Amino acid sequence: MRRAAQLGLMTVQGFQLQGMLLLLDASTSLACTAVGIGREVSSTGYPMVTHSEDGELATNDIRLIRVPRKRWPAGSLRPLYYYEWGYPRIVSSQHSPETAPVGDQQETEPIGHIPQVPETWAYWDTEYGVQNEKGLSMGGGTSPSKTRGWPVKYYGQRLEYGYNRAGIEDLTKIAMERCDTARCAVETMGGVAVEQGYYVNGPDDIHAPTLSDSGDDLLVADRKLGELWVFNILTGKNNASAIWAAQRIPPNHVAVAANSFSIGKMNLSDAENFKYSPGVTQLAEEKGWWRREDEASPELFDFFRAYGYDPKATNSEVVYSARLEGKTPEDWAAYRAMNLAYYSGRRIWRIYNLLSPLEGSKLDPQRKNMPTSNYFPTSVPAPRGTVTRRMVMEVHRDYYQGTPFDLTKGVAAGPYGNPNRGAFDPAVEGWFERAISTERTNWAFLNEARPHNRSIMWFAYDAPHGSIFLPFYAAATAGAPESYHSHEGHMSKFSKRVAWWAYNFINQYTEINFQLINADVRRKAKEFEDEAERRIVSWEAEADQLIATVHGGRGELEAMDLLTARSNQFAEEVLAKWWEFSEELISKYGRHVVTHNETITGVIGDAQKLPAWWLRSPEVGFSTWSPSGPYHGVFLNAQPLPEWWLRSPNLGFSTWLPSGSYFLQQAQNQLGIGYGTVPAVPTMLAMALMTVAAYQLGLRHRGQDHADDKAFHALA
Repeated sequence: MRRAAQLGLMTVQGFQLQGMLLLLDASTSLACTAVGIGREVSSTGYPMVTHSEDGELATNDIRLIRVPRKRWPAGSLRPLYYYEWGYPRIVSSQHSPETAPVGDQQETEPIGHIPQVPETWAYWDTEYGVQNEKGLSMGGGTSPSKTRGWPVKYYGQRLEYGYNRAGIEDLTKIAMERCDTARCAVETMGGVAVEQGYYVNGPDDIHAPTLSDSGDDLLVADRKLGELWVFNILTGKNNASAIWAAQRIPPNHVAVAANSFSIGKMNLSDAENFKYSPGVTQLAEEKGWWRREDEASPELFDFFRAYGYDPKATNSEVVYSARLEGKTPEDWAAYRAMNLAYYSGRRIWRIYNLLSPLEGSKLDPQRKNMPTSNYFPTSVPAPRGTVTRRMVMEVHRDYYQGTPFDLTKGVAAGPYGNPNRGAFDPAVEGWFERAISTERTNWAFLNEARPHNRSIMWFAYDAPHGSIFLPFYAAATAGAPESYHSHEGHMSKFSKRVAWWAYNFINQYTEINFQLINADVRRKAKEFEDEAERRIVSWEAEADQLIATVHGGRGELEAMDLLTARSNQFAEEVLAKWWEFSEELISKYGRHVVTHNETITGVIGDAQKLPAWWLRSPEVGFSTWSPSGPYHGVFLNAQPLPEWWLRSPNLGFSTWLPSGSYFLQQAQNQLGIGYGTVPAVPTMLAMALMTVAAYQLGLRHRGQDHADDKAFHALA
């Protein structure tokens, strides 16, 4: 997703940024995860591409837009736009009837134009182009890079240092409109970017440009050739033009785009597998970012090493942010480099392990995914036909379950194993693992290339771990149901007429008791996804019969009309049932009990009981309560909220290291000795130390069936 974390005030002229504007919180300035499945690995024999739109501190325009196929008169121009952060991202009757002005909306003013082609294809559109009627599919996200570009205009006002007109939003849409192969798509996007200049969507200070989200990394697949490509792009020299590269992924591989450039070593003489902008090495050589003599062969070029961002103490954004934080540039650069290395690397490691277990087992989860390190491979092989669409959907529901990085474990997960982590106080240095599925995911999709003009986009609103992937045909003859592109509501205005809110509502309600409620939600989502697969078989059999009885192009058109109607009806049916399900969850899990019926045994009073390991925590205040106090627990740190929480050694935030501990402080601090463990009330010191020891030992038994050990009983 395209937006830097902007928390302060600004003015358009000069972008006078206040407060924490450039704190470089990677959990918000970087977002999105994409997965690519080669055709030989796919169980269907055709490639797949996914994407999760992991929202940030700004809102998303949550509408799923259908852009129709069009013919254009000779001499027509295709406008280029600056896309807004929230609703509406664009107001344009030329783009789609679904983005035409309503009420007092005014048409968005273009920031540039390119020549239009005679005919453009229909496609599904969100912030990026998603999938077109020919089966061309994309997914991706932002990436750190060594340059940053600005648009010629920002919110209608001219930027004196903005020279560029093509953001990734328009580049992906233009490819959808004009291409039916991934090769065409990467060359088209690259060509337009070089000519018009590539920029990132978001305010920034030219004197301290944010580089942690200044590029893009996309995965592109097609039905026609069955190919899968990766596309990396950044702004070119002097904040203008673009530098890009593309690499063909072998058909027996899986690939990941996780907020870092994924193209490493390129063979510049291999035109079949690599494509790139003119003079792709020039800026890197001029700046000393890469040296030709360091390569084993003159045909080789390391794109990630040359153009990937590695925070240095001399970087202007590091100097600026360090000053805001009261840190030295050297300390801040090291902190940011560690965060960036594992923010992308951990997800890459996890996805490879899930989809190609043999190859994934060869990879070290502590491996740094940075340009100057031994970064992760662009792709890895997987056995033929082993990856199904449902497996890939489950990848997008993952938060490291069953690994040492499992986000349902530890104090930060709360008493009910919640993997979601919200914003944190920037005054405390630390880190939480970055999950694949997060509470800030606004939608996700799986694009499945399929033969006979029946490619499918499986679309899920909100976080996939509590949502449903529903099928929409790439060649649909109409848009999605009204609730998917309604003007009635948006992320800052609740409406039951807007589909996104149904899925977001249940995910929000799940926060009450994640382990218990999400289990119900996942079961219900599986039922609907199972039914969707059954329905597709039935719909397509019906469509085939129609084609057999109505010959020629008319039969194909009527068949697609039928498939469009069936998929839309199913989406509406599921939406209505999902709202009903939300009401069932409210009645079942309200009041911190589980209610089944009105009988004497219809309520299970202890079904949501707080676990023993949680109650033993001195900070909770249950095991330390006495008539004379303390009444609210014993803080393990003298700092006020929220720093006490973040600094707690058991939380895993301020004690996070790439190699652990992920849930608990290192062993030397487990008896209450060390930073962040001194009680706020000195007179309670002895009691607190004993309680902490008991608490730490008790934590070891969370979720286990065997009895507490003798050491705990002695301390308690």
